[in-house]
Amino acid sequence: MRVKNGTLAAFVAPCLPIAAVGLPVVVYLPPYYAGTLGLDIAVVGLLFFLVRIIDVPMDPIIGHLVDRTHSRFGRFRPWLVIGAAMMMAGVYAVFMALPGLGPPRALAGLLLMYLGFSAALVSHTAWGAVLSDNYHERSRIFGAWQMTNLAGLFLILAVPPAAQALAGSKDAAVGVQAMGWTIIIALPLAVLWNVMRVPEPDRIAGGHHRIGDILGVMRLPLLRRLLLADLLSSLAPGLSGALLLFFFEAARGYPPAQASTLLLFYFAAGLVSAPLWVRIARRHSKHRAITWALLIYAALQTATMLIPREQFALAALGMALAGIPAVAPAFLMRSMLADLSEAETVRTGQDRTALFYAALVAVQKLGYAIPVGASYAILGLIGFDPQRGQANTPAAIDGLVALFVFPPALLALGAAAVIRGWPIDAASQARNAAALAR
Repeated sequence: MRVKNGTLAAFVAPCLPIAAVGLPVVVYLPPYYAGTLGLDIAVVGLLFFLVRIIDVPMDPIIGHLVDRTHSRFGRFRPWLVIGAAMMMAGVYAVFMALPGLGPPRALAGLLLMYLGFSAALVSHTAWGAVLSDNYHERSRIFGAWQMTNLAGLFLILAVPPAAQALAGSKDAAVGVQAMGWTIIIALPLAVLWNVMRVPEPDRIAGGHHRIGDILGVMRLPLLRRLLLADLLSSLAPGLSGALLLFFFEAARGYPPAQASTLLLFYFAAGLVSAPLWVRIARRHSKHRAITWALLIYAALQTATMLIPREQFALAALGMALAGIPAVAPAFLMRSMLADLSEAETVRTGQDRTALFYAALVAVQKLGYAIPVGASYAILGLIGFDPQRGQANTPAAIDGLVALFVFPPALLALGAAAVIRGWPIDAASQARNAAALAR
């Protein structure tokens, strides 16, 4: 079944504001909290790690509740609306924070924002999995999903320099607060379009959903394998993203505005190359496309250590090249999860789509949380001070460079090894879809 372009556009619309609570939060907020708001860098790393540790166990619970939901509005719509409302309140608390903010209040705001993020993201991605029962159409759906995520990242990262230019100020608070207001305004509009336009297909199967299902799905070998591959492939860009501003400002001598602009080249390249990876997956299968993308990413990430000081054009080219393969694993693994969920529905007679996607959302969050907590702790151990910038010792700068370049490349290679030889291809998925249709 092919999803109409207008329906697909309405479906992916919430990705624009939801994506702004992903990597940009990791890139902008920790340095902002440690620098402008004055929190200790180790405390900042601990806060962002703790909120994920508290929040991640909630994802499977939310997925379980979504699967149990039976309402005249559907099972996905109510949770998307609830999640959006919580996100708006949390974004206000987090992005509008002022100097003097204490760790408990910072933790509360982050937790509220991420709980809303969980409800919105779990319900939204699970909804995408049931829009079509075709192997290749799912790649198209999640390819559009990823492109819109990247467009959201591209737009939200353009907000701080634009806001600072309009305000005639280089104050970091101007840019961060402008990001917050952009999310708060865009989120309800996008969600409204989505819930009014996108249909919810009938459930493929019913079954009794028990609380034990939350742990039960983790015993599935293929699900564990997919989650591990997604975790490793998320940790790679998550780690480089957490250190990116420090790397280009302190180790390569770029001013903050240029360092932030380099991210736009990274996401713009991913945005325009997503359709390419959809075509590669259509011709060679999803898992092979992911494997090739991860291998290319590892090579290009290693090459970033060759980026010279104060050569913005070369740095922009390097970031654009790295963005081309980095886009593929996220959306193709979500398409693969739809195939896996369908296969499990055939095997068990239970539709646990939202629970499967909740597990993936939990892993995605760990992919963003672990890099901040771990890398910031290591930066503290090697003596790197974000407020000193290029005035850090040579040893601290070298440690920053090594941490930025090598661990992400090794993580990508590990993800490629895990996903290699995935058993569900187009032919086996077609048999599963036919079985459910009967």
